Amino acid sequence: GVRRSSGDRPLLPDELRRLIKLDAKLIYRGWKKWAEENVYDHAIHVEFAEVLDAEGRLPPTFMIAPPHSDHPEIWTDVARMRTLNMLQQRKGREMHLCPLQFDIVERAIEQHSMPGETVFDPFGGIMTVPYCALRMGRKAVAVELNPDYFADGCTYAEIAAGGGQSPGLFDL
Repeated sequence: GVRRSSGDRPLLPDELRRLIKLDAKLIYRGWKKWAEENVYDHAIHVEFAEVLDAEGRLPPTFMIAPPHSDHPEIWTDVARMRTLNMLQQRKGREMHLCPLQFDIVERAIEQHSMPGETVFDPFGGIMTVPYCALRMGRKAVAVELNPDYFADGCTYAEIAAGGGQSPGLFDL
């Protein structure tokens, strides 16, 4: 019988090298489109990242080729750069080793608590969880061993609670 083919195939290394010379946004969008249209293949994902790295195009500050899924219970749309580390960097303060993304925290708080309830974080860090909880109308309690992180986190919690000074969009 006759079997039709889409003609699609993996990019050859030279084609991939030409592609990655594009703007980072285009690389991200191209990877996302490909990942959503194909079954996930770890080996291809690693190879893509290795080629980007070899060409000096693998950013150290954000994930340019994250895994994507269209399943509603898999959160692949998390904005990895939306963290309190952005504010730490702007202030010239020590950035947290493992920043927690607002998207993850906000979704967890929304799913597991009601406004007015208390949210507890036993590993406070720079207080991302209390910051988000307070902004979402919850109360917050957290514990942190590092005094510098704790002090910075208290500043963010105070801002989120409405007692601190936070610049508005037009103040920047």
